[in-house]
Formats: sequence, C-alpha cells, structure tokens
Amino acid sequence: MTYLILGANGLIGQQFVKLCRGKNIDYVGTRFSREKGDLKKVDFLDPDHMREALENLCPTPTAVINCVNLAGGVNFCEENPGPARKLHVESVKQIVDWCNNKNAEFVYFSSDYVFDGENPPYKEDDPTGPLNLYGQLKLESEIYIREHMQHYLIARTTNVFGWDPDTPTPNFLMYLYQTLKEGKNFNTPAYLYGNPTHVEDLVKAALELLDKKHYGLYHIVGSGYIDRYDWALKFCRLAGLDQSKIIENKEPPKNIVPRPFLSNLNIDKVKKLIQTKLHDVDEGLQMLMAEMQKSVR
Repeated sequence: MTYLILGANGLIGQQFVKLCRGKNIDYVGTRFSREKGDLKKVDFLDPDHMREALENLCPTPTAVINCVNLAGGVNFCEENPGPARKLHVESVKQIVDWCNNKNAEFVYFSSDYVFDGENPPYKEDDPTGPLNLYGQLKLESEIYIREHMQHYLIARTTNVFGWDPDTPTPNFLMYLYQTLKEGKNFNTPAYLYGNPTHVEDLVKAALELLDKKHYGLYHIVGSGYIDRYDWALKFCRLAGLDQSKIIENKEPPKNIVPRPFLSNLNIDKVKKLIQTKLHDVDEGLQMLMAEMQKSVR
C-alpha cells in the first residue's frame, strides 16, 4: 500500500505524512514552493508537467490524497480566476482520470464555502449555493468526482488549524499568534462563525474512513461552533497573549468577497462511522497548546 500525498508540505499534508509514518504506511509526497525533506516538486498549474511527474513519482498508488491549495485563498481566487480554475478544477479532473486509470482511491478536501450560510447547520445532501468563485470551483470539482469515480472520499471542512510556525500561508490562529508576537493589533471578524477543526482530527477521520472503505461525501469538522472573535480570545487566554490587541470587527467591510457568515456543518453522518473524536473548540485549543509547548521544548 502506497499513498501519494499531493501538497505534503502544507498543514493538512504534513499531518498525513506524520500519521503515515506512525502507521508504517508507505507514501510519496509532493511540494511546490517550500523545500522539505525528500518531497518532490510538482507544478499543478502545468498539466504536462503534472502528468509526467505523477507517473514517475508513484506509478501504482493505492490512494491519492489531494492537499494542494493556492496561497491567498478566497481573495486570490476572485482576483485570479484563471490560475484558480486550473488548480481547483482542471488539475482535479486530471488527477481523477489518472486515479481511474490506476484503480486508485482519491481523497479530496472541499469546503463549507459550497453553501451560502443562510440555513445552517448543513448536512451533506442539503442544497448548495456558493457565493464566491472559490466555492463554485470546489463544488464543480465535487460534482466531477462524484460523477466519474466510485472509490473517492470528499471531505468538506472549515477553519482548519494546527501548529505550523514556518508556513508562508498561516492558518487563522497561526496568523493571530504571529501578529500579536510582533506587537501588532489583529482585526478579527466577529461576524464570521464556523467549526474550528484541528488538523489531526481531520486527517485521522479521513484515514479511518479510507481504511474502512466508507467512500462518499462527508462533513469533517470540529464539534464546536463559534465566531472568530471569541475563538481568538480563547486562544489568547490559553497562550498568554495580549487580548487588548484583538480588535473586534462586528460588521463586514463593504468590499469583502461574498462568503457564508454562518457556516455550520453537521457531522452526524461521519460520527456514526468512525471512532476518531472530532474535538470541540476548547479541546482543540488544548491540543494546539500541547503542540506549541512541545515545539518550544
């Protein structure tokens, strides 16, 4: 058994590498910008390069795990629709077709942004309605996967966090930590609600589903629901950071890219199938504190 981990130097990809090592699962990992260990560089915006690289790196994968993303997230997609479509749709279609040729399973991470935030909490079969290009592209890839594959796992998730101090694309809590450490104020959107999801929970749950052959579409998020401002305050209290630097923004700016403000994914479906615990907000923050302390030591 060999897993091909695409984007293995990102937050989610690194966690897959860690768990594969712990389970003695053979893997091959790719990267794009950050050099790390023996990860091989692959450009997912170049179809020819991608096809050749994947074939040379791992000609017979058991499963392909797609953790590739673009720096800049939602805003970058709106401002750069060409590269966004190449990565979030065209490369995914190419990987799906390649997986089918190899009889390989496929793991794809989608987003709560396939919904409009008007009627949470959302179950997997609830009507979608993305408000921005990022959500539209994620949904388009979901549809292609479901129409062209049998052995796939689509994991919709949100607010993924974990300790990754060296990343050039920090998650929300890492960005908060770095900003406050520099003595700067941090503007926090109190109007944004979601499910904080510790990256270890996400990856463990996905691997468990894959191991048990529970294919299909699942919501995999933390069991808590909170706004970004209160989440930031909780983190600061635990980490001993200056809470006075956190500026509460109660209203969205007029020029914000549209997005679901009330994003709450229902996890009843996945909880019936896995033993992995999907921790709540406080438990997830305690896990992060343990990672921070271990890193400092």
